[in-house]
Amino acid sequence: MKASVYIATTTDGFIATPDGCVDFLDEFQQNAAPEDGDMGFSSFLSTVDLIIMGRKTWDQVVSFGEEMWPYGDRAVWIWSRSPQFVKIPDCRKKQAFVHCFPPMNMLQFAEEKGYKHAYVDGGTTIQEFQKAGCIDEYILSRIPVLLGGGISLFDNNGDVLIQKLDHVETKSFSNGIVQSHYRVING
Repeated sequence: MKASVYIATTTDGFIATPDGCVDFLDEFQQNAAPEDGDMGFSSFLSTVDLIIMGRKTWDQVVSFGEEMWPYGDRAVWIWSRSPQFVKIPDCRKKQAFVHCFPPMNMLQFAEEKGYKHAYVDGGTTIQEFQKAGCIDEYILSRIPVLLGGGISLFDNNGDVLIQKLDHVETKSFSNGIVQSHYRVING
């Protein structure tokens, strides 16, 4: 079972403002040149058969509305320590499920269910899966913005976590975004 992160961060490493807002991304998405397309997201998503995201990310994505749903009919597992607070709209009840397994157990369960590639999304979810050694690759898109504060992608509460990465490739886009792809070196 492969687990990947595909996420945008500011140049100073934040994925959202302190209140979870990601509006700063809009300008860069709108200013992408036609040849940049969606900067590889559709291609990446075509390799994924399971989305694992945290409750806050779920709430954010659902708030964008049905017309902005980016995941098609893929299964979405919402990882939450408080499943009673997760609200699943009727239109997603056949594809979205809430789980509270530890990261390694969640991926093992997914593999038992026949899934092959999970896209892990959401700040805390990514951090917990990273700490558990469950992430196989990172595709990080650096947005040329400094927030100076907010929700950090790699906030391990002071714990030192050294994870060696193998650089696969780096691309730059006309809107200033620089995207780097890394594989985790196990061992």
